Amino acid sequence: MPYRKCDQIINFSHLHERPSPHERLFCSKTIDDITAKLEGEIKDPDLRRMFSQCFPNALDTTVYYSEDSDGKNKDSFVITGDIPAMWLRDATNQIWPYLPFIKSDEELRNLFIGLINRQVKCVLKDPYANAFEKDCSVWEKKYELDSLGSFYRLSAGYFEKTGDLYPFGENWIQAVQKSLQVLTLERSTLRKENLSLLFGYRTKSGHHHPAVRLSGFGYPGRHCGLVRSVFRPSDDETVFPYITSSNAMVSVFLKKISIILEKVLAYEESQKALSLAHSIDRGIKEYSVIKHRQFGEIFAYEVDGFGSYCLMDDPNVPSLLSLPYIGYVREDNVVYQNTRKFLLGKHNPFFAKGNIATGITSPHVGVVDKFWPMSTIIQAITSNNEEEIRHCLSILKNTHANTFFIHEAIDIDDPHKFTRHWFSWANSLFGELILNLYNRFPGLIDVKF
Repeated sequence: MPYRKCDQIINFSHLHERPSPHERLFCSKTIDDITAKLEGEIKDPDLRRMFSQCFPNALDTTVYYSEDSDGKNKDSFVITGDIPAMWLRDATNQIWPYLPFIKSDEELRNLFIGLINRQVKCVLKDPYANAFEKDCSVWEKKYELDSLGSFYRLSAGYFEKTGDLYPFGENWIQAVQKSLQVLTLERSTLRKENLSLLFGYRTKSGHHHPAVRLSGFGYPGRHCGLVRSVFRPSDDETVFPYITSSNAMVSVFLKKISIILEKVLAYEESQKALSLAHSIDRGIKEYSVIKHRQFGEIFAYEVDGFGSYCLMDDPNVPSLLSLPYIGYVREDNVVYQNTRKFLLGKHNPFFAKGNIATGITSPHVGVVDKFWPMSTIIQAITSNNEEEIRHCLSILKNTHANTFFIHEAIDIDDPHKFTRHWFSWANSLFGELILNLYNRFPGLIDVKF
């Protein structure tokens, strides 16, 4: 049996190493074999231990898998780590590094099917919610566009890797229909009757928290083909209502799920998804590309359709830095390269340089002197420059604070000042980085730093 049957959420926040086999929530021989193989290739002892702890961390500590006695009705509830709830975005990203191995591993494939099934239930429950409890009740209702984008990404990734249509039955089609209704509505001119859905959020306690600006209504936006989102992938409130990177992600994966929809004979939904994807893409090109007087044409992080924009990046994926990673542009795209130069330097208001580390920060933790390793990882994944990648690896190695895990945000002068000891998505992303480098630049993991 690859998984433990658990009625209660187990707290692994005390761990400073990988849990023993009998403690793990989900075991995969494939992932254990890959972990052992790369452990033998990684020469730097810190990076080796970081990989051996981080890569399997999501399986070890966050996956609650179940199925019926006949193997049907697969379900995967994936908590974020130190928060005992499942974010649509985090869950997709937590298990994403295992995707390359699902075609030859039935247990991993079932895990993905279970998470697709779980996300379908969540979207049908409330397409505006971003986080859910194990019983599928809403943990937090903050409308974040990338939550739906993550639902699309998981479905598209599974289908592209397997060609299997099994998870994409009537319930999945209904969830897609419901999500497309949200995207269509949030592209339209702002309407009074939708404000209560769009501009506030509810937590588990039921307490309603309005967005700050304009008495909870947020800054206005002009119809421009893009989809509104009041909260960022970091869970922070937006400045302007159209997030470029979230729209880019949705555009990419709407195109991909349109193929699935066509395969399952949902032709009308397939055309809607494709039409929305192309319209969003046009909106990005027309409204999100602005002229910077030093860097030339760059992507703005947020726009309002009236001509105003916000120049920055937020570290969680999707981000501007991650546009090649999510498949929106190639790494050599001129606008992306210009944007990258802007983001990774002093002109970006959320870039910090300290004695221990440099990197992109976020307003999410209330200060701007804590860099986010997640953004540093994405910087390395989207780089073809070995010196830059080596610099990123050195920062990650020097800031794990003897935990050998990846954290949310870390003080640029003191790595022992960090947030979130048990942040599974960041751990998975680090594992994905090492796999990425093993395939692209194996020499980089064959040396000590």
